[in-house]
Amino acid sequence: MPSLVLKKMVMGNFDKGLVDPSICDSIDFLVEKLDGLTQAELASRLTLNCMNCYVEPQKIQQIPITIMDVFDDCALSHSVREELYKCYPEAKRAHLKSGGNFPYLSRCDEVDIFIKIHLQPFDNKKYSAKEYVKTEED
Repeated sequence: MPSLVLKKMVMGNFDKGLVDPSICDSIDFLVEKLDGLTQAELASRLTLNCMNCYVEPQKIQQIPITIMDVFDDCALSHSVREELYKCYPEAKRAHLKSGGNFPYLSRCDEVDIFIKIHLQPFDNKKYSAKEYVKTEED
């Protein structure tokens, strides 16, 4: 498909109504980045996004999972969210009051806190997100 058609497909999901300024800024940022993609790059990303595949939950039960979700309008339908919760029943849930489709851009401070909370059990471990400090126990 031509690049213009692909871009319209993506941008058609963005909220066109009255939105919070930070959500509007996040949409503007993504639209700017979208304009910088070639037709081939955009087509390949849309293909990956639309593939019918997933991570099998039973293969990652031992890994801590946090699902971040927003309570306002976003591209994911309620049924898709519920299916995700069913696939990962042991996952922690991080809810944001608002954030749109890109909460990591529009609510970055809140997202940062949730990420820090999720990563706390890994502090001072071999795979820590922080610099690893070897102890006598290692």
